[in-house]
Amino acid sequence: MTVRLLPQSLFGRLLLFLTGGLVIAQLLSAAILLQDRDQALYHAIGGHVAQRIGAIVNLLDDLEAGDRKRLAAALDLPPTRISLDAPWETVEPDERYHTALFRRLLQRQLGSDRPFQLEINDDLPPPPPPDERPRWMAQDRPPPRDRADRPPRWRTHAMMLGLRNFVVQVRLRDGATVTFQQMLPEEVIAWPTRLLLILLVLLVSVAVLAALAVRALTRPLAVLADAAGDLGRDIRRAPLGESGPLEVQRAARAFNTMQERLIRYIEDRSRILAALSHDLKTPITRLRLRTELLDDAPLREKFLADLDDMQRMAQASLDFLRGGEDSEPIAPVDLNALLESLQEDAEDIGHEVSIAGAARQPVRCRPLALKRCLANLIDNALKYGQCAEIAVTDTPTRLTLIVRDRGPGIPATELDRVFEPFYRLEHSRSRDTGGTGLGLSIARNVARAHGGELTLRNHPRGGLEAVLELPR
Repeated sequence: MTVRLLPQSLFGRLLLFLTGGLVIAQLLSAAILLQDRDQALYHAIGGHVAQRIGAIVNLLDDLEAGDRKRLAAALDLPPTRISLDAPWETVEPDERYHTALFRRLLQRQLGSDRPFQLEINDDLPPPPPPDERPRWMAQDRPPPRDRADRPPRWRTHAMMLGLRNFVVQVRLRDGATVTFQQMLPEEVIAWPTRLLLILLVLLVSVAVLAALAVRALTRPLAVLADAAGDLGRDIRRAPLGESGPLEVQRAARAFNTMQERLIRYIEDRSRILAALSHDLKTPITRLRLRTELLDDAPLREKFLADLDDMQRMAQASLDFLRGGEDSEPIAPVDLNALLESLQEDAEDIGHEVSIAGAARQPVRCRPLALKRCLANLIDNALKYGQCAEIAVTDTPTRLTLIVRDRGPGIPATELDRVFEPFYRLEHSRSRDTGGTGLGLSIARNVARAHGGELTLRNHPRGGLEAVLELPR
């Protein structure tokens, strides 16, 4: 069983492609905006921090040891922590972009001759509270916290920003070391919720507009498809409205023109059929009257039999030509009552017809045409299978009637050919076998004129099944 990944409708596919493209575009836009925001924050925050460190170092350079400690204690406030008694630690060079940039900003504030070192690492411990501040010695550093213990809102975006936690050590003129440690506050490094909300609102708005636009573009196609389906059931349906975009107007105009030509063709054919029916019946009636005047009884019977065959063949041919005729109005018909009347007619002449199942509601059809179709199927089953079994299945979308006989069936290669006009499996066309080879052709024409279909199939346990499907 294959899984269909794409929607089957044109509306679904267009909407999927447009929405997918919008989502990808919004994700790329969000990534670019976040990267630009991070770089702007890095330059702004890095410049401010470097300027503050430079100003503090210049103040501490000019103070004595006691005053220096008092000033450092006064400035030791979150988020920047200051320590004067931490040893100088050698830090491995870090050539990442944000580290190199911050080092240049510090060098600009401290001067090129001022020794300092910088460490930016997301695994550094956060600045301790004032009453629990440890000495900044390598062996005294607490172990890095596990990533699962870090605040979830900081984790990803802080790493993108590159400035969550850093340590700067600067040499003063007298050789003392001052250590700065800083962690950015949560509101600075948190995700820009407002920006992401704006992007989400933009995505939803554009997606809704795209859905409306796609619906407006595909709606005329759906209307045209429905009209084409209805045309097979009602050739005189109301014409399409010629409105909308230029292409839609042209398609609707072409469809209406085709409908008008079909109606004119059917009307011309109806007139021809009426004339042909009259012209055929008149000479046959004259011949029948003249035959009655013959004195030779055996010869008279032969003439009358030939005239009956001619009249039956002419009537069958006219019925076939009228198969697609839709002059008969559509009306609701009680299918159960129709089948029971056909069953009674067959039983009156000694045939066996059974009915299983029932239609739940009346079917809208051309009553005489549908009766002719069902009568042909039942007659065909009785002629070649001695009995007819009718099974009715009714669903909300389709009505199915299966007429089965107990005959020999049909070879698989002939199941479609028997619907051809005047085609018969028995080629003698004698009065004993009967038929003109038009019964199934007429039945299929009627089924298709109602928007349905008629097919034949051999039953696994013998016999032939005629499956008539009609739309609800």
